[in-house]
Amino acid sequence: MLVPGHGAGSPVAAEKTSWHTGCKLEGMRGSIWIALITLLPSCSDAAGPGANDVSGQDSGTSDGASDSGPAESGVSDSSTYDGGSSDSGSSADADTVDGSDVDSAAGEDASTPDAGPFSPPPEDKPDSVEVGVRNLCAFPLWIHAAGNGGVLQPDDAKLESGETRWYDAPEQWSASRITAYLDGPRDNEIEKVEMTFVDQPEGVILNYNLTYVDWVGLPVEIEGLGDGGDCKPAGCYAPRSDILSGCPAGLLDGAKCRSLGGYCMNAAHQGEAICTKLGGEVQRCAETQPGCEGAVGATTADAYACAGFFASSPKWCAALNRGMLDDPDNPDTSQYYINDPYSVYAKWVHQTCPGIYAFPYDDYPSNAGESGFHACGGGKELRVTFCPSG
Repeated sequence: MLVPGHGAGSPVAAEKTSWHTGCKLEGMRGSIWIALITLLPSCSDAAGPGANDVSGQDSGTSDGASDSGPAESGVSDSSTYDGGSSDSGSSADADTVDGSDVDSAAGEDASTPDAGPFSPPPEDKPDSVEVGVRNLCAFPLWIHAAGNGGVLQPDDAKLESGETRWYDAPEQWSASRITAYLDGPRDNEIEKVEMTFVDQPEGVILNYNLTYVDWVGLPVEIEGLGDGGDCKPAGCYAPRSDILSGCPAGLLDGAKCRSLGGYCMNAAHQGEAICTKLGGEVQRCAETQPGCEGAVGATTADAYACAGFFASSPKWCAALNRGMLDDPDNPDTSQYYINDPYSVYAKWVHQTCPGIYAFPYDDYPSNAGESGFHACGGGKELRVTFCPSG
């Protein structure tokens, strides 16, 4: 299987590449990792301590999931982050760098573009991190990239099938997401990746993460490039057709496969068999496992979503989702999802997209390798590919 971004394969046919810089200015207080994403963050060059890593409990939006990422302190100023100039300013209809064309009418029925090497940025901008976003889906996406430190421009721009766009991000960019929409600017969110950039004296640390805690909408690859450690890809390399055809029964919602955490937290579904499936194991956990006493009265939905008592109990949330109540600290992933009951959604995610978060505490234990988090030292670039295998 060809894995884009690793230098293999033939050059991309008619790949369109555009370059953008700068960020949108909005004065606001620093926010916690999850809640900030819905706001318009500021473009700040204020000095101060860097953000922490984004590891720990995944920052999906399932009810009850605790904040896992960095918090910023103080009030960010509204001075402009100087990301350099852009030939196209903030216009969504940017010029191409290499002069090649792409069919602007690409849609659901268009052929999937070839997955060749990721086109490099046209130049290395000082005091910035180059962020490349590539669309190898057979249809256009609209991209919104925002975090505490800047909204990358052009905001909400259409990314055609086969097109790569480069943005200039600040070296301090915390609690950030790059979000893809299907039907226009901020219309029908289909997928996202998460990152926090930390500017330190020895270089920028690129913390990045791919998560399917809320749903699976598109296969994605995210990879940091730098001269330090852990600059590795996290990705789902299944064709998009596998996402639509393989989603567990009842969880397919339009173009997304919804997680059991979100599905069962909906009061309309809480009486369904799938949403009461873990009830006996939750009770057994509370009655027999030291440290799980607080689970008395907890529900299957709480366990799926790591909510309520399980929001502060990574071990038992992970054990119940995996069917590992009697061996919760075992890092051998081959033993997970064998002993029913367990989360059929989490099992399917790991079969389809190994090593990616499927529920909020899927990184427990840390040596199991079940999360898609990396911290790339000396970071220079971040590359994101939607639909890396078509």
